[in-house]
Amino acid sequence: MTEISFYFNVSSRESALCQLAGKAIAAGKSVWILTGSPAASAALDRLLWEVPATGFLPHCAADDAMVGLTPIVIDHRVELLHDRDVLFNWTDHVVTQLERCARLIEIVDTDEDLKLAARQRWTAYKQLGYAPQGTDMQELYRARAESAG
Repeated sequence: MTEISFYFNVSSRESALCQLAGKAIAAGKSVWILTGSPAASAALDRLLWEVPATGFLPHCAADDAMVGLTPIVIDHRVELLHDRDVLFNWTDHVVTQLERCARLIEIVDTDEDLKLAARQRWTAYKQLGYAPQGTDMQELYRARAESAG
């Protein structure tokens, strides 16, 4: 069964996405970033060329000829979704093709409207029989700071 992870209270969704996607591909995982629109796909395409500052995260669209050799796919066309180890949901919707990935990751910032929408997706995943796990990033950072100081 697909593992579902919510990272919430992040200060920057984009930074968290780059960090988590980078960790996934460093571990040899294949990644799909499902966006909600062509504009969102284009924005993330630009972002992954710029972050990290000392390199880039290799990526392409789902219909690119290099898709089989590229660790990260960014696309809004859910009908093109194919098997990947990790799926980042960059949409406002519940992903229903969870059999296509071993892990689904949702990243939620501190905006109250986005947190409410994420709670609704959490509930929907539970109703589908999944057991989402949550990580409060503000608490994690606070705990790290306290243990370091």
